[in-house]
Amino acid sequence: MKIYLDMDGVLCDFNKKYKELYSVMPNQASRDNKMWSGNWHDFIKGNNFEKLDWYPGGEQLLLFLRKQHPEIDVEILSSSGGPRFHDEVTKQKKVWLKMHNIAYKPNIVPGRKEKSKYAGKSIILIDDTPDVIEAFDAAGGIGILHKDVGKTIELLKVLLA
Repeated sequence: MKIYLDMDGVLCDFNKKYKELYSVMPNQASRDNKMWSGNWHDFIKGNNFEKLDWYPGGEQLLLFLRKQHPEIDVEILSSSGGPRFHDEVTKQKKVWLKMHNIAYKPNIVPGRKEKSKYAGKSIILIDDTPDVIEAFDAAGGIGILHKDVGKTIELLKVLLA
């Protein structure tokens, strides 16, 4: 049994920081490619992946896994958003993990489509993106679409029983 945890939208709050900086949610900005490209470059240049707040319930999810299931192998599986800034985003995400005392092995992939390569029998991915979960399930893994920490923990209790 192995559990992979996404960062943005599970452990840390990318959307909140993005909206603070640009007064628009990332999904709204992504509709305007020019706006998204400029903001994305600026976001990374400002080391903002290091500055993200906890996502609501992120600490609770970690506490549940650490206290209730210390025997489970847990790793991080997060996307850097693409190959262009992969090295820089990876560095920033590792800094965030270290600053928050999260010692799980970080697997930072250059795009979210890469996450399905980690799927397998008895391997769980907790992620907030529907297409990532669908691809992970299709590749033979067990995806949990994370929207609410209480519901995620209840699903984990069933799966880990």
